[in-house]
Amino acid sequence: MKIAIVGFPGCGKSICFKAITGKKKSEVETLDPTKPHLGTVKVPDQRLERLNTFFNPKKLTPTEIIFEDLPGFHIPQIKEIEAIVEILGIFSERNPVKDFENMDIEFMLADLEIINKRLPGLDKELKQEKAREKILEKETLLKCKKTLEENKPLRDFELTPEEEKEIRGFQFLSRKPLFVLGNIDETQKSTDVTKKTEAYCKGKNIKFVEFCGKLEAEIADLDETEAGSFLKEMGIDKSARERVIELAYSALGYITFFTTKGSETKAWPVKEGTTAIEAAGKIHSDIQKGFIKAEVVNFKNLDKSGSMQEAKKKALLRLEGKEYKIKDGDIIDFRFNV
Repeated sequence: MKIAIVGFPGCGKSICFKAITGKKKSEVETLDPTKPHLGTVKVPDQRLERLNTFFNPKKLTPTEIIFEDLPGFHIPQIKEIEAIVEILGIFSERNPVKDFENMDIEFMLADLEIINKRLPGLDKELKQEKAREKILEKETLLKCKKTLEENKPLRDFELTPEEEKEIRGFQFLSRKPLFVLGNIDETQKSTDVTKKTEAYCKGKNIKFVEFCGKLEAEIADLDETEAGSFLKEMGIDKSARERVIELAYSALGYITFFTTKGSETKAWPVKEGTTAIEAAGKIHSDIQKGFIKAEVVNFKNLDKSGSMQEAKKKALLRLEGKEYKIKDGDIIDFRFNV
């Protein structure tokens, strides 16, 4: 999973990247500002810690997200990611709503350019062969073009699953999952500007998180014990950084299932709606090829039972076939034959 961090100059994008990825000040100071920067973060999940008490593995492996801080507005690299987090600087000299609108215009212009380049070639292909897929592709692209020319991003445009499949390869920027960080300074919490920006995002059905990049970056420089004490003193259950990571995970439409094999208990991210055989392939192609059944117990049922043995007694473990749709929190043992 890779998420691009974008924002106009002066919005505080780099310090937010530092805060989100937990990079130390010394690490950030050595980064080349002209190149993309990557930071890998672990997705916090209390269920994984709880599973530690059930299975006592030597290793706990959480899911991870890669955040990429891009220099300027680099369209080709943004295309390679799954979602976008936009930093809006909520400072006295900035207009965050205007910044959001301008960024959307950049996304829409980039998408429109792709469509305008594709349509002439598509027309030539259709003259040679009236293939159904090509006809559907053209119809869908023309619908997208009309939407963009009406100054509407493609994320607001409903497509059928078939239409979605036809345009997936174009990686349109204005259709990618998007959420916003309102980067404030310590004196601006819950000001009128912040509230107006949050209300604007809500009206666009876009998630908004108030985020003090400077403060969160300072917390990132503390060790785990100091950071925990600081947050406790401030009366904060979890840092904004943790909320951003959780929001990014959900914005991508992911759920988590768990496996316990040998000495490792591991969290696996999959899209909602993933089937058992697809999840098996995420672990290893051999498991997918030789799939027999999936033995499943959901975390909630295991946690209530108190042990795997009790869960079995209560018949909460069940065998599922290839088409079973994975549910968030499922603990799965795949049975397969190579």
